[in-house]
Amino acid sequence: MSESNPSARGNFASNFGFLMAAVGSAVGLGNIWKFPYITGEYGGGAFVLVYLGCISLVGLPLLYAEVIIGRRGGRDILGALRTLTRQSGRLGTAISYLTGMMAVVASFLMLAFYSVVAGWTVYFFVFSVGAIPGVEFGNPDVFDTMSTTARTATICHTVFMLMTIGVVTLGVHSGIEFLCKTLMPVLFAILAAMLVYVGFTAELGQSLAFLFQPDFSKLGSSAVLEALGHAFFTLSLGMGAMVTYGSYLKEENRVIRDSVAIALLDTAVALLAGAVIFAVVFAKEGLEPSAGPGLLFRTLPALFVEMPGGRFVAAVFFGLVVFAAWSSAISLLEVNVAYAVDEFKLPRWVAAGGIGLCVWGLGVACAIGVTVGEVTLQDGLDDLVSRYLLPIGGLLIAIAAGWFVLPADSLSGFSHLPRIGHSLGIAWRFLIRFVTPVLVSVVILWQVGAFDAWLKAEEPPAIREGELADPMNE
Repeated sequence: MSESNPSARGNFASNFGFLMAAVGSAVGLGNIWKFPYITGEYGGGAFVLVYLGCISLVGLPLLYAEVIIGRRGGRDILGALRTLTRQSGRLGTAISYLTGMMAVVASFLMLAFYSVVAGWTVYFFVFSVGAIPGVEFGNPDVFDTMSTTARTATICHTVFMLMTIGVVTLGVHSGIEFLCKTLMPVLFAILAAMLVYVGFTAELGQSLAFLFQPDFSKLGSSAVLEALGHAFFTLSLGMGAMVTYGSYLKEENRVIRDSVAIALLDTAVALLAGAVIFAVVFAKEGLEPSAGPGLLFRTLPALFVEMPGGRFVAAVFFGLVVFAAWSSAISLLEVNVAYAVDEFKLPRWVAAGGIGLCVWGLGVACAIGVTVGEVTLQDGLDDLVSRYLLPIGGLLIAIAAGWFVLPADSLSGFSHLPRIGHSLGIAWRFLIRFVTPVLVSVVILWQVGAFDAWLKAEEPPAIREGELADPMNE
């Protein structure tokens, strides 16, 4: 039996608001510094085709499952699963608690280290507009100095967390929906404007060839695993964000359409950002494209300074990056706030402030470089979340949706399609029960290094190990 959303929790006032919030959750830093590079490195248009196939088999089935669980359960991820699996007895309850608590913990830990990196984007935006005196614009050493100076990194992390807590405190409609309905269209407009700009001032043609020219010779096992892993991580799956946002929906008639739109818009942002970034990179003779923080914070500022109106363009670009990081961080905090509000009946402002303060404290430990053994806390948390918590959480959600949630609930998003809804529902149920769990298990094995020896023997890695399997970048 399903539950409707309690009005006291708040709702998205419009389906467009939900769509923009969900796209904002999916669009993160990795869309800008990872996906474009792996696309070009692994075959361009050929890789995109493989990626879209992986989205169809892993991303979309799980995305629909999370949204419909949230909508039908009408609560946080733990409460929604507990409601929808209660007919399954103790096993269903155990799956619900394990899945729900893993998602809450994963989103908490991920926000702690993600906000430190996002704080770097705030610094570079302020730096680009000339508000940090004594710092040379375009100097590639600025990033190293900023990120390794505990005081600066902590201040930037603090500012970003205050931005995130402030929006979540305002609630679903006045905070999250309002911001995302404003930010995401602006983000797309900025990308479009910058695409036009680099079309006149940089090597857009070479960038588009790098991203879209199909090269099927590069589609080895590494490429398929990259596509599969990115299809999972890029949509904010396994951490409860889409369940939480789904619980604020008023109706489920558009869940299928919105799931497809979220996946396509997320991919579009990544490719548009890549076209802009690599057009700038290729404009510098002899410079090869790269991925990771170095691309954003070392390479691009040094290149922007050489372009017409470079300082203004840099400010606009880093404003875009801040938007992407901010909308993702909001969804991470909201998972924990929804849990506290629904399970412990805390006022939203208390939950947002209290949880945000705890996240901030853990983030400060990351920002100042606390180490655990020989590993920094930030790297350790990143490794724990990316290799274990998120993919295992996604696997549990697939099992719960496919085997423990009643068909009346799990298939309700197909009911408004009288001609093809039944067939689509059967196809989804088969995927979520049998195909998606197997593929997510492959992602788990890949993340823990089970395929490393095989991949190394098959072909040399195209990209430095560890730089791509990082959901902080998703």
